Amino acid sequence: MKKILIVITTEFVSYGGLTSVVMNYLRNMSSEGISIDIASTNIPASDDKAYKDLIDLGGRYFCLGSKKRSPIGYMFQLKKILYSNCYDVIHVHGNSSTMVLELLIARASGISKRISHGHATRSNYPLLNAILRPIFARSYTDAIAVSDACGKWLYGNGFVVLNNAIDLDKYAYVPDIRKEMRKRLGISEECFVIGNVGKLNANKNHDFLIDIFNQYKIENNDSILVIVGGGAEETNLKEKCKKLGLSDSVIFLGMRDDVGELLQVFDCFVFTSKFEGLGMVLIEAQANGLPCVCSDCVPIETLVTDYIQYCSLSDSVATWCDAISKSKSWKRAENAQFVKGEITDKGFNIKKETDKLRDMYIKR
Repeated sequence: MKKILIVITTEFVSYGGLTSVVMNYLRNMSSEGISIDIASTNIPASDDKAYKDLIDLGGRYFCLGSKKRSPIGYMFQLKKILYSNCYDVIHVHGNSSTMVLELLIARASGISKRISHGHATRSNYPLLNAILRPIFARSYTDAIAVSDACGKWLYGNGFVVLNNAIDLDKYAYVPDIRKEMRKRLGISEECFVIGNVGKLNANKNHDFLIDIFNQYKIENNDSILVIVGGGAEETNLKEKCKKLGLSDSVIFLGMRDDVGELLQVFDCFVFTSKFEGLGMVLIEAQANGLPCVCSDCVPIETLVTDYIQYCSLSDSVATWCDAISKSKSWKRAENAQFVKGEITDKGFNIKKETDKLRDMYIKR
């Protein structure tokens, strides 16, 4: 029996990006011959879907505490967990070479297989990332990246790309769900809905998204913007909408764990991110048959169907609005099964990608 500890360096929550990736794989992985636990920075709510699913799958959850507030306590707790449970593999999910902390503790604890899993192409702490990089390069035994761009940025070479694959059936377009969700949100069938899913932080660039919608609304009055997510910029973004007179036209739904259902509501998915390791939500949106308009700062691996347009963040607001208008020609319901086939061929079907990760776990 191979014992594996997955460490998520952000909070373990159902609506979290790293949590979603991890749980997508666990839900689809055969448990034969392996045992998987998860450690992260917070104590999840007892009714959190990801937490409940982990327990139902036979896994355990450990809280490490905050690495920022108490790095010594974080290190001590991780070391204690590793020594107490005799793991064969540690799999660390993070966004930069700061993953070196968890990996070095694992090495000192005698764990022979140490997997680093990168999810970004830029760090919020570039100087620290650069300082730690030489040590980081000697701390892992296996390197995974969510995209080629992520791998080259984080590792340089010697990495494997493991696609942030999804359950395509979960995100498939269902007209009845669309009608029900629109009814719940008070949105008419005639209304054109521009949607976005992402944490409300500077990187996701919602400020520019609101500028785009403000211009689009002028010529398309029967349209609204729905933003799914929460974060540090929420108050500022709501204040901006108020100043622009958009308070009644922009809906902030906060953090949600029903993204698959909410995507049904949208008519066009607009993603203005400044950088991404991949941008998994774009894969989910395309699986739903949604036309997407996104920043060209997003890795080209997101090009899994013909129904995605890339615009530069230096392009005018008018250019983005034209791309949104162009998306109206995409007939979503008629192409749902075709889209599923395209995404499977590009390697983003979780049923196929899970085997690659499982083989990495059990391989000596």
